[in-house]
Amino acid sequence: MKTIIDHNPHIALSDLKELFRLSEGSASFTANGVQYTIVFSLEKQICVFLWEYNGKKKQEKIELRKEPSNLGQGYVWYFVCPCTRRKCRKLFLDGNIIASRYAFNHVYSIQMENKQNIFFRKLGKLDDPRKKYGKPLYRGKITLYGKKIQKYRKRQQIINENIGKYIPSFMFKTKKNI
Repeated sequence: MKTIIDHNPHIALSDLKELFRLSEGSASFTANGVQYTIVFSLEKQICVFLWEYNGKKKQEKIELRKEPSNLGQGYVWYFVCPCTRRKCRKLFLDGNIIASRYAFNHVYSIQMENKQNIFFRKLGKLDDPRKKYGKPLYRGKITLYGKKIQKYRKRQQIINENIGKYIPSFMFKTKKNI
């Protein structure tokens, strides 16, 4: 069975961005009551995690991989998961092991949602985009603001058409049901 990991402790490369401006360094942080120390060297492309769990001192060496950016400028750094050998930007901290989500067989909560939950989550995102001074048309052509309004109205129309699928008819009290 897959476990949901939305709130599991993790370390992302974006968290270490400030440290990576240096070529070598170390940092400490605490997750779930466990004190972790990270020692890294960009020249050697390695990152070492040191921590103590259940009275045992643990150490995990994790490779860092540098690949060219898809934008053509600079590089993107990745962790190499010690269990799966896959590149990843986020490592999860179990206390006993440090690995990517694929090693733990974890998923995010949004991946486990059914159609009804998705429908109601999107329903909450339908805020009215109309402004006091917006112009939907300018010189007979639709503006970006007008496109937003059209998109909003289309969403409302789709929801009104599909509401019967997701909410049973007995919840609506009409004169025929009473």
